[in-house]
Amino acid sequence: MKRIFMIGYSTDKGGVEAYIKNISSQLEDKYEIILHWPTMNIDGKEWVLPANRHNYIKYQQFWRKFFHENKFDVIYYNTCDIVSIDLLKFAKDADILVRIIHSHNTGNQVVASGLLGWFHKWQERNSRKNLHKYATDLLACSKTAGDWMFDGRPYTIIKNGIDISKYVYSSTKRQNVLGTLKNEAGKVVACLGRLDRQKNPFMSLSIFTVLCQRDRDTQCLFIGDGECRVELEAKVRALGLQHRIIFTGGVDNVNEWLSYINCLLMPSFFEGLPFALVEAQAAGIRCLVSDTVSQEANITGLVEYKSLNASVEEWADRLLELASMPRVDVSESLISAGYSIANTAATIERIINQGLKVCK
Repeated sequence: MKRIFMIGYSTDKGGVEAYIKNISSQLEDKYEIILHWPTMNIDGKEWVLPANRHNYIKYQQFWRKFFHENKFDVIYYNTCDIVSIDLLKFAKDADILVRIIHSHNTGNQVVASGLLGWFHKWQERNSRKNLHKYATDLLACSKTAGDWMFDGRPYTIIKNGIDISKYVYSSTKRQNVLGTLKNEAGKVVACLGRLDRQKNPFMSLSIFTVLCQRDRDTQCLFIGDGECRVELEAKVRALGLQHRIIFTGGVDNVNEWLSYINCLLMPSFFEGLPFALVEAQAAGIRCLVSDTVSQEANITGLVEYKSLNASVEEWADRLLELASMPRVDVSESLISAGYSIANTAATIERIINQGLKVCK
C-alpha cells in the first residue's frame, strides 16, 4: 500500500482540518495515511517534532532523518501561507515522488510586524520563486487562492467536497441541538469558523448587537474557537447579552447545528473558498458574506455579498430578511458542481496515481 504523509491537520476545527478529515476518509482504503502531528508513532518508532525552526540545524537534521527512515510515496502539504516550503525540500531530497502543495487561503492569517514581518515577506518571495523546484503538483481550493499563492504558475482547483447527504436539513438534528441549548429562539444567525482576526469577529459582534436590538427573539451564535474568544466573551458580558449571543466552542457535529440555524454570517477580511459556506449551502440556508470572499463560493445562489464598508445596521437588517426565508434543497446543484467528497477524492487519487506513474 502506498504511503501518504498528510500535513496541515491540527486540533482546530477549521476548514483545512475538515478537508483533511474528509479526503482521508475517502483515501484510507487505498493508501496508508500518516498525519503530521507533534508526536507520531510510525512502524513502532516514536517521533517528536521540533517545536519550531529556531534551531534550524537540528530542525533540518530531524526532518532529513524522518524522511530517510520512513518511506513515503506522497507528501501532501495543506497550507494557508507560503512562508516556508522546507518540508517539500526535504521530501525531494528523500526522493519522495509526489510532492503536493494545496493552497487553502488568499492571504496570510498571521501578519507579523517589524523585523519578523520583513523576514516573512522575504521568505514568501523566496518560496514562490523556488516552489517549482520542489513541488510536483500545485493545488488550490479556488482561483483566488491559487492566484495568490502560486503567482502565475499553473495549478489545479480542487473543490472542497463534502458528504452532502449529512448536511440536508433534519428535524431530528435540530432537536439534538435544542437539547444542548435548552432554549428555543425565533431566528438564529451564526458565525461558523475560527475566532481569529481574519474572520473579522468583532464586526460580527457589532452586527449581532444590532440584531439583538432589532428583534428580541433572534439568537446569535459563534460556532468555533480561537484567539479572539476571550475578548469577545468579555465584550458580550459587558453588553449584558450573554443569553442572546452564545459561544459554542468548536463542535464535531456542524451538520446538526446547520439544521438549527437560519442564516450564516461571514464578514471575513479574506478567504479562499470557505468550507463553512459549502456546508451551509448543503443545509439549504442563506449566507451573508463580505465581498472579499471569493465569488466562486456562491455555488447555489444562496450566498449574498455585502461590502465591509456598509454599516452594521445594513448588515443586520439584511440578515433578518434572509433568516426569514425558507430553506432550499440544493443537493443536486452541489453534486452537479462537483462538490461531493467522492468527486474530490477521485480527482486527488488521479493526481497521485499520475504522479507515481510518471515518476516510475
